[in-house]
Amino acid sequence: MSFIKTSKIMVGNKLILDKKFLFILFAGLFFFNVKAQNLDSLENMLRNGKISVNEKIKLFEELSWEYLSTDIDKSKQFAKQGVSLAAQQKDETMEAKLYQRLGVAYYMKSQMDTAQIYLNKALEKALKVKDKKIEATVYVSTGNIYNVQGEYQKCIQQYLKALPIFEKLNEKERIQAIYGNLGAVFMGLKNLDEAEKNYRKSEKINKELDNASGLGQSYDGLSRIFLERNIIDSALVYGQQAVKQFEKTGNLYNHSIALNTIAMIYYSNLKDYSMAKRHSLKSYAIAKEMGIPGVIAGSLNTLSNISFYEKNYKQCVAYATEALKTDTTDVNILTNIYTNLTRGNIWLGNKQQANNYLDKYRLLIDKRASEEYQQSLSEMQTKYETEEKDIKISSMQKQGQFYGTMLVSAILGLLLLTVILLLRQKNIKAKKQLAEQKVVQLEQEKQLVATQALLDGETAERTRLARDLHDGLGGMLSAIKLNLNDVKKGIHLDENDIIRFNQALEMLETSTKELRRVAHNMMPEALSRYGLKTSLQDFVRNISKAKFHYFGDDTRLDPKLEVMVYRTAYELINNALKHAEAKTINIELVQQPDSVSLTVQDDGKGFNPEIIKDVNGLQNIKSRVESFNGTMNIISLPGEGTEINVDFKTGKEI
Repeated sequence: MSFIKTSKIMVGNKLILDKKFLFILFAGLFFFNVKAQNLDSLENMLRNGKISVNEKIKLFEELSWEYLSTDIDKSKQFAKQGVSLAAQQKDETMEAKLYQRLGVAYYMKSQMDTAQIYLNKALEKALKVKDKKIEATVYVSTGNIYNVQGEYQKCIQQYLKALPIFEKLNEKERIQAIYGNLGAVFMGLKNLDEAEKNYRKSEKINKELDNASGLGQSYDGLSRIFLERNIIDSALVYGQQAVKQFEKTGNLYNHSIALNTIAMIYYSNLKDYSMAKRHSLKSYAIAKEMGIPGVIAGSLNTLSNISFYEKNYKQCVAYATEALKTDTTDVNILTNIYTNLTRGNIWLGNKQQANNYLDKYRLLIDKRASEEYQQSLSEMQTKYETEEKDIKISSMQKQGQFYGTMLVSAILGLLLLTVILLLRQKNIKAKKQLAEQKVVQLEQEKQLVATQALLDGETAERTRLARDLHDGLGGMLSAIKLNLNDVKKGIHLDENDIIRFNQALEMLETSTKELRRVAHNMMPEALSRYGLKTSLQDFVRNISKAKFHYFGDDTRLDPKLEVMVYRTAYELINNALKHAEAKTINIELVQQPDSVSLTVQDDGKGFNPEIIKDVNGLQNIKSRVESFNGTMNIISLPGEGTEINVDFKTGKEI
């Protein structure tokens, strides 16, 4: 449950920090091994009344801590009950710990003022009882609030007050977490070398401790550093390693943030908006389930950025508006929200709304700039008060300035003319390329029309054959079975004849079931009656190795598209069963207002995607997908399993 996170956003082409997700160091606590007792058993111990008052206080403290990662309201509830009981017992050490828990919970809810109040109470109690460990954790917690507010100097001061205390106590888990937090701070200051140095220290300690969650945080920080340096391969590798560590530990909070980091890699550098949206939607779903405003706002902000780059300005504004309603405590993310609301409304033609958000953006920037400006003025004043200045400027200097101005004007004029000529040449080249693209597009459209006609014919024939098999031949076989049963009643058979007769009936029953299975696979009745989600659930339910996951809005799609997605899933799943030698197959369907995405993932033997034309008919599946304006991406390595992603735009006419 250790959380030290920073996510990023894109403003134009500039990558900036948007939120410092600092949980465990905020609390002043770090990742501990999960206790043998689960939450239910702890609550049962609390309810049975067979424990002492001091044990009950400790249970309140432990439950408050454990619930921080799953249910913040419950965490606050147990912490407040514990504070009340500890105060009655005059146990000021436990009061300090429980006030700390409350500070964490309110921070998670983005209620910074309330969080600081409880942290101040925790520090007061810690100093009174001379508990150095609690004192140090409160310093770290206060530092995290400064970090979120962008007051980096104060933040670092608090961390460096805590670090020597933990080093003296040999608290390695706490030391590695401080290094992780310092890495996040230096990321905010754009000091990437110092940030990497601190993340590497955190990584080394976590490997020594075999701390999977802490190691995931180190990897996520390194992923963001390499993203900032535009070393995308390394950024993606570290991001994926972070996700694996958090999946291993069940750390939902950091899992959500790491998914959002990967989403930013895909949309900001790789321009793969489909993959970016898939990861960001997963991040949002987890954050929404946990109910943490800061993380939810971060995911919504990323989705808003993706929508803008996809030129879906209406969705961009919708996501940004929702993020604004969710959380506004972080000035960096708030800046990006105002940016998206301004530029999104400009593209939508909402001039008044765009102007309003632009004013808010300028006020926010002016407020931040004015503080820096006042500081720079003080430094300038001190500097110039200690230096003698010559205020007389000779005529020669004035003349030199005049000639300098004329020279600059001439150079600017020449540059302007050069730019105009270059733009004209670029325009001519663009028109030529556009004409060539139209020729290629017309040829592709002809091929797509031919493929679509073939698929329509195949679907119609499959539907007819399925109906004929089920209603015609299936009905005849059922009638034969009934007649044979009637015949059996009217005649006397010896024992051997009865056995052969029953065997014949069993074979007939088996044939009838097989016939219905074949008819269902050719065109399942559930697909036409209930839609894509239900039909895929029915299909996967009969496969022991397969698991089906669904996200999004369960609305009916164009019938042709539903058939296409179902047949694609059917063929990909059968490929995995027949050829991959997989132990587990995961099928994921994500349905959004403007798109539908299918992912089939297995842990089988994998293959080299470069030879797709030779692998299990995948080239044929890809051609069919493209005929529906879809895309298919294959991620696989020999021995590493396979993941195939298929995306369709539902807004386009099929």
